[in-house]
Amino acid sequence: MDVELPARWADEPARLAAVRTMRQFSVSVEPVLANIVRIAAEAVRAPMAMLTLVEAERVRAVVRHNIGVTQLPRAASPCARIVGDRAPLQIPDLLEDPRYAVGPLTAVDPGARSYAGVPLLDTTGNVVGALSVLDRKPGALGPERAQLLGLLADQATAILTLGSAVERSASESDFISLITHEVRTPVAVITGNLELLDELDDVPEQYRERMVGAIRRNADRLVRLIDHLLVTARAGDALKATVHRSPIDLSSLVTDTVRTAGSKAKQAGVAVDLHAEPSLRVPGDTTMLRTAVDNLLSNALLFTPAGGRISVRVSSADADAAVVTITDTGVGIPADEVPRVFDRFYRGQHAQRVEAPGAGLGLAVTEAIAAAHGGVVRLESTPGTGTTVRLVLPLGAARSAPVLELVRSS
Repeated sequence: MDVELPARWADEPARLAAVRTMRQFSVSVEPVLANIVRIAAEAVRAPMAMLTLVEAERVRAVVRHNIGVTQLPRAASPCARIVGDRAPLQIPDLLEDPRYAVGPLTAVDPGARSYAGVPLLDTTGNVVGALSVLDRKPGALGPERAQLLGLLADQATAILTLGSAVERSASESDFISLITHEVRTPVAVITGNLELLDELDDVPEQYRERMVGAIRRNADRLVRLIDHLLVTARAGDALKATVHRSPIDLSSLVTDTVRTAGSKAKQAGVAVDLHAEPSLRVPGDTTMLRTAVDNLLSNALLFTPAGGRISVRVSSADADAAVVTITDTGVGIPADEVPRVFDRFYRGQHAQRVEAPGAGLGLAVTEAIAAAHGGVVRLESTPGTGTTVRLVLPLGAARSAPVLELVRSS
């Protein structure tokens, strides 16, 4: 059966190639995707959910939650419309839409009555499928839950993108449980606060603001995890190609990052000192470099106990390089763990013992960003004394060949 494609789908061959790649990658991360689909159903209070890939003639359900359908004709699936429109879709009552009133989704007893789906995009912008939730009664998602579904779709896309790098080994179960925890925790906070806001009409303004703040913080946490997964999946030349270089005032960028972390440092009882050489400029991507510095500062705050101190320095090491140095008086890193701290998803024994938040991606992301800018990361640590990490960036024009001279010493 030939499917007639809109004229705007001139890139359909490239999209279908991306779908085939995603389908192949999905095998290695299917348990993680299954958890995300289940979390999506719980988050929007829908009984059914699925993650689908839209192929040439059919829509394949890669992961399902309480849905018996494994595949659909492309013309009978709302997911195909999401691919065509490149936008989220809500159908409050499937029985009122002649395209879906009689079909696989509504045929079972009791069948689906309402549908909401958001697109899954790969790193090049191809819409490969959708994350969808369905209910047995008519209705539509509110804007907050629709946005949350979109965040979870981004999470699923990041996991699919990372699928090619996930090795089937003894550590895979740790990867699955870790990522599931990192997704479920902020989603639980978001949905809990949304439910309170839905059920209580007379929430005092100060409590309402606190609830909204919790929603925003945890949504940011999800976005941060998504960004980290995508950066590590694109490490190397692929990441370097995405760097948007412009002259950046590194001193101002680090100062802003320290200021933003001020409330977190105060809450943790940790003093932060900043000394920045004024107007130190480097060629680079503002968003990426801010992420790298934030990762290093967040790690220092996470592993420095109350009463400790963090020193942040921005200086020019010589005529060729700028250096961001972050030194803490934290717990330090055992010598046998130092060689692994830059590995993706690695969490040291202390982090596991105290159940420190995070997916073990921060230093891997910083390493990838540094390499994409022709820079290096150096780490020194002494257990019980603290850790020093240096992010070294070239002051001149970015070098054409990637330069990575990572020093991992104890």
